[in-house]
Amino acid sequence: MNIFKDRLKEALEENNLTQVTLAQKIFMSQAVVNNYCTGKREPSLDVLISICKVLNVSADFLLGLTD
Repeated sequence: MNIFKDRLKEALEENNLTQVTLAQKIFMSQAVVNNYCTGKREPSLDVLISICKVLNVSADFLLGLTD
């Protein structure tokens, strides 16, 4: 089980954001964000930091280290 993808989807829902909106805010394509949401890929550290800032969550949360 890939906790990152589950936490990412949860954070998107909590922020009422779509994959398209997140992709625009982190300057990536929607296809890349979709790959993160489906567990096909994981973001680089720089992208992870950008995602955390946009979604207002910690990297520890997205990585499953904290609740």
